[in-house]
Parts: sequence; C-alpha cells; structure tokens
Amino acid sequence: MSKFSTKQRILDTTLVLFNTLGTPAVSTNHVALELDISPGNLYYHYKNKDQLIEQLFIQYEQELSPLLKQTFSEQPTIEDIWFFLHLGFELALQYRFIYQDTDYIISKCPSLVPKFRRILQKLNTALLALLKQLSLCGTLAVDSETLLKDLSLTMLLICTQWISFKQHFSATSKTGLTGDDLSQGVYQVLSLLLPYLDPPHQAHLNALREEYR
Repeated sequence: MSKFSTKQRILDTTLVLFNTLGTPAVSTNHVALELDISPGNLYYHYKNKDQLIEQLFIQYEQELSPLLKQTFSEQPTIEDIWFFLHLGFELALQYRFIYQDTDYIISKCPSLVPKFRRILQKLNTALLALLKQLSLCGTLAVDSETLLKDLSLTMLLICTQWISFKQHFSATSKTGLTGDDLSQGVYQVLSLLLPYLDPPHQAHLNALREEYR
C-alpha cells in the first residue's frame, strides 16, 4: 500500500472516530487499532493527535473554499441561498467534530483559532453578499444594511451552532446525528427570511422548506 493511501486512510478513519465518539475520546492508539496498523506506522505519518486535528481542519477548509468563492448572478433566487445553505450544512455534517468539540479543539490546537475565525468571517461575508443581492433585486424586502447584517449573523449562528444545539435539545448522540437533523437546520435558517418576502416568494420558500420538515 502506498504512503499516500495510508496517510489518507488514517485521516478518513480519524474523521469517522472524531465524529462518532467525540474528539476528546479518541487517541492515536484508537485510530491505529481501528485501521489494524501499528502505532509506529501511524506516527510515521502523524506524530500526534494534534497533527490529525490540524490536517482534518485544513481538509475541511479546502473543501469549503469553493462554496465561499462561488459567485451568483446579478439576480439571485431563493434557490441560490437554499443551495448555499444545503452545501454548507452537508460539509458541516461531514466534519461535524469541528462544531461538536470546538472548545476542546482550539484549546488543544491554539494555532487553529485564527483559522476558525477566518472561516466564520468568510461564511458571514458570503451570506451577507447573497442577502444584499437578494435585496437589490427586490426578492428580499430589506432596505436597511444593519438589518441585513443582523440577518446574516443570525443565520451564521444557527449554521455553526445547530449540531451542538440539536444534540442537547433532542438528546441526540454523536452517533445518532443524521442528515435529517442537519436538514432541519437548513429549514430553521430559511425560516428567518419569510417575513421579508412577498407572497409569491413566500410560497416558493415554503415549498423548499417542506423538503426539510
């Protein structure tokens, strides 16, 4: 087996274990045991748990990058923001350990603090830009930039805290979290826009929201 495939298998297995057991509960020995390799083989690729966390964070940031760089038409639609949120939540589910165990991760790997802040700021910027375009083309009846900023920040808050909230609110375990739970998060975010849409766009958004009930 090639060095590259072993290295990626270690990351893939670590991601599954972090997501299902929780980052604090997983050691490098757990990962080695799960892969049926020696601890020495794992250490050859990753010296410690911190390196695994940092590399997975980099991987998440790389996969998120195309979504943050995406450009929308001059007249974006409700589907555009639905699409943006849907992809964002899919990635959040795939790398949910980052949002489940944020405090543990940044205390163990302080170098990730500015990187995590950068991700949040980029997500907020992308959301705000999309809301502004929806406002300019008349889809969203919001003239106040302050209100748009408030909406964007509230949407981001739900997006990034939904996993932790869902686990506590519904007593959902890390292993029990499903795509349906994340879909409900998309539904909650979309519902913030309803008061600012005219009746036809409200009906359109309601039709999209039904997919997440």
